[in-house]
Amino acid sequence: MPNGQRQEPGGWNRVVLRVDDLAAFIDVLNRAGLHFRNNMETGPGGRQIQIEDPDGNPIELFEPAR
Repeated sequence: MPNGQRQEPGGWNRVVLRVDDLAAFIDVLNRAGLHFRNNMETGPGGRQIQIEDPDGNPIELFEPAR
């Protein structure tokens, strides 16, 4: 992760939720005060960012490439 956190057992599996407009959804979540694990990343398959649920489990928000 960007903060230097290393992989450890049980902490790297994640739920992936598909969204239609990731940038707009990030704005909504920022206004709600959510903390992101990373910055939005863009690649050939689409864009993604990760948040954590209250127990610290990662949730990936994913917008597929068009």
